[in-house]
Amino acid sequence: ANKIIFQTAKTQAHCEGMGTTVAAGLFFDDRLTMAHVGDSRVYRVRGGRIEQLTRDHSLLEELIARGFYTPEEAQRAATRNYVTRALGVEPTVDVEITEIPVARDDVFMLCSDGLSDMVEDEDIQLTVNTFGDNLEKLARQLVLLSNENGGRDNVSLVLVRVLESFPAR
Repeated sequence: ANKIIFQTAKTQAHCEGMGTTVAAGLFFDDRLTMAHVGDSRVYRVRGGRIEQLTRDHSLLEELIARGFYTPEEAQRAATRNYVTRALGVEPTVDVEITEIPVARDDVFMLCSDGLSDMVEDEDIQLTVNTFGDNLEKLARQLVLLSNENGGRDNVSLVLVRVLESFPAR
């Protein structure tokens, strides 16, 4: 994907400078392998609590990690959307890959920054706890909430609930 986006941006003038972020997941053998680049995210809701499983590849995350901002201060920072890694911007890209065990009833959400920038994690958690029995309704509600909060970007999201164990055979 990186090579195709990069080549398209180089060969088609109207695509110059384009790039994108991505979050992907593979469920296998009671585990989730996550791959991500940029500020698209993977979250897990377990026992009614939300947890961000990926860390943004952004200037702001680097500044937090180095102690320049607290997470609370970062919410108001002007440098929020400067990504440090994206698909298609360079000839190669470093994809972060992480693997975690999953449990029955875990809900995973893969989403673009169009959701995570517009809806606070606590509001996502409350919405999941309210509409979590119906993932289709939950997805619609999260998009609606993002749009009601300003909807400054496109929203993409995928929701997955682990129904039962799935060990490899």
